[in-house]
Amino acid sequence: MAAFLNTLYYVLRTSNPVIRSDAWYFLDTFLSKAAGGNLEFADFFVKRTGDDHAQPLLKLLLLIESRYFSLDFVMEAAMGVLAAAVCTLILYRFVMTGRRHDATDNKRYLAWSAMCALLLSLNAVGIWTWSLVAVGYVTLIPILLFMGAAWHAQYSRRYVALIAATLLLGIIADDSAIIAVMAAILALLLVSFRDGSPRTGIWRTIIVIVVCLAVVRIGYSFAPVTGGASGPSISDQVSKLVGRLSVGDWWKWFVLPLSLPVVYEFPGRMISSWALWPFVRTTVVTFLLVAHVAFWWRAWRGRYNLPMFVAVCLMLLSYVWLAGILLVRVSYFGSDYLYQDRYIQLLQFNLVALLLMWAAASKSEPKKSSWRYALFTVLPTVGCLALLLVQIPLSYDGWKRRRYLPHYYQQMAIQIGQLAEDPADTEGCLPELVVCGWPLEKRRQLVQFLRTNQLNVFSPTLQARYGYLPRLPTVGIAPPARPLTPPPSNDHQ
Repeated sequence: MAAFLNTLYYVLRTSNPVIRSDAWYFLDTFLSKAAGGNLEFADFFVKRTGDDHAQPLLKLLLLIESRYFSLDFVMEAAMGVLAAAVCTLILYRFVMTGRRHDATDNKRYLAWSAMCALLLSLNAVGIWTWSLVAVGYVTLIPILLFMGAAWHAQYSRRYVALIAATLLLGIIADDSAIIAVMAAILALLLVSFRDGSPRTGIWRTIIVIVVCLAVVRIGYSFAPVTGGASGPSISDQVSKLVGRLSVGDWWKWFVLPLSLPVVYEFPGRMISSWALWPFVRTTVVTFLLVAHVAFWWRAWRGRYNLPMFVAVCLMLLSYVWLAGILLVRVSYFGSDYLYQDRYIQLLQFNLVALLLMWAAASKSEPKKSSWRYALFTVLPTVGCLALLLVQIPLSYDGWKRRRYLPHYYQQMAIQIGQLAEDPADTEGCLPELVVCGWPLEKRRQLVQFLRTNQLNVFSPTLQARYGYLPRLPTVGIAPPARPLTPPPSNDHQ
């Protein structure tokens, strides 16, 4: 509850209310049609390219924001916090399944507390200041529900809940549903192979999942596409990624995904300059690599339950997410692109999987077996406690950085006001204002749409709610001049 309230209050005070990045695309293809009364059901599934994400639920949230909150993107980020909290409650139900009412229950409570710390952390504040990233937690809810439904279906032989969960997953998560389904199928096959579960029940569950997903994918094949062709082929991406090996920083491909979800940037940026920091990071990565080996050793031994099954699904899912980031982003932009704090939202689920497996699969080790007790009880317990304690300086550091953000948001709003008066004046546009790189006529239409409908930075309600926003006029009056102070730098953006 402390983590939830802290993060929610941080979002309400710190998240960016100004339209930015992909939101301009949604304004063009979706919200403008809704305002004109021309919105159709298919518009919820429109894509820029064939390999883009449709995000129908996000479009629904945007529609609600535009009609009831003047397109205030802080509301979207707050919805992301609520969705993350829902994820922790679902994980609680998973972790507490099969409690033995003995000492192992302490592991369950500690592990779940660490999961809450991960999902509601201010470790990478970029997750919470960019609403489109924060609201990504909404997609994780149907993923977790689907994994739970898959486990129950293969034991109960009842498939109504699984059908509903798979259809919901396929509709909301789009192509991410394919990855989640692949992870669940592999986990089901592993359960069948190691536990000797009845093959008939496993295959029936898999068939139900595949059929439901196929129905949704057939529907998605009719989704409208507004942009050009899809991106490069997988073979081209693999070729470029292999070429990155010659740079010599390939070690970041596994070191950063393991270490950044624990500590993205050490509080105060002080220890980074010490000789001690590489040692600390190496220790954390080594510990987590050993944990991954122990994870799969335990998964291979069998004797599955619900939390173990979900743990394997999430671990496979996190591996595929990382592979996608490497292929689509790192292959073109280099290894340092992994520092993008928005990816922490996905990479942290390898830690959630480790915590689930430790809490639900490990029996209480006798203290007389000193090495096993130290490896399977003491070290994970110390790791969980350290993860909980480090949230205090991480949160303090996140709140300290807040002082620099409103000025940057103010500059974005002022530049949008300048575009409203002179759409051709794009000199010095901030990177988040992607509309500056669009055709002049399209830029004029979108900015005037915001201005005419008094949305976002042109809304008197938002201007009153956030004192740092300029009082932009809704008629042809010269807007405030651009401030001369440059925006704060971000080392990893």
